[in-house]
Amino acid sequence: MKLTVKELSKQIQHHQILQQITFSWSAGEIVGLVGRNGAGKTTLMRCLTGQYRIDQGEIALDQQSFTTAPAGRQELIMVDPQQNFFKGYALKTVATFYAELYPNFDQKRFSELMAHQKLAPEKRFRDLSKGQQAYVAIALAITSGAKFILLDEPFDGLDLLVREDIIKLIIKANTDHQQGFLIASHNLTELDGLSDRVLFLKHEQLVADISLETFRTQSKKLQLVFRQNQVPKLLSDQGQILSIHGRVIEVFFKAYTPEIDRNLKGLAPVLMESLPLSLSDLFKVEYAYGKDDL
Repeated sequence: MKLTVKELSKQIQHHQILQQITFSWSAGEIVGLVGRNGAGKTTLMRCLTGQYRIDQGEIALDQQSFTTAPAGRQELIMVDPQQNFFKGYALKTVATFYAELYPNFDQKRFSELMAHQKLAPEKRFRDLSKGQQAYVAIALAITSGAKFILLDEPFDGLDLLVREDIIKLIIKANTDHQQGFLIASHNLTELDGLSDRVLFLKHEQLVADISLETFRTQSKKLQLVFRQNQVPKLLSDQGQILSIHGRVIEVFFKAYTPEIDRNLKGLAPVLMESLPLSLSDLFKVEYAYGKDDL
């Protein structure tokens, strides 16, 4: 099962939020969605789930457009911490609501997840801690049976143990039930460990769609020291300088080729050491340093 988004655009109060967004997302795939504050991450999710009507473009499930086959939206569910309509209800009542909305809702699985957290069915949602509320909301989405689950800042303000519980929940749903996740988050460390791909939103557009496996295979971050007190032109021409501390230079190469390796070694550096690559490196290069060509 595949969700396809083509040339999606959205304005809010005559302000362009999203423009010509195109990507695909398969069930069973975990995709990170990153961007600076106000980049349009939440707006994109609300467009996908039908909370917002798009101005242009198409959203389709297995090539069936939601315009002509709106029932396909039942395969999408969004967890939005700002919109919990069921705060005053007991968990067992909330489960009843979901069973009516989603024909594949798994009541048994939901009850098991609540029991695992020692949450009684009679407990009201608004009486739970913030971490418990986050866990319940994601558990409801997962047990809805929808194949595409959208999470908006799921780790925001949660302690380490709650985050670990939620990550385990996501991984198990992905592995055992082939449910896909689109996760918008500023917690790049969590996304780095979870995501297969990452989408970068910037200036209303999708500027990059990067496989993290490919990124780590093709890119390289190096720590370099040269005898001369001067930054070689090769570093700025072929890479992106991340920092300079005295003679210690940290540089990122998007596409690290054998030719670049030979040329660097030809400069006879005193130190040439590979550093671990992270999603934070990609974010810094894309946003802090202003490059648009990742």
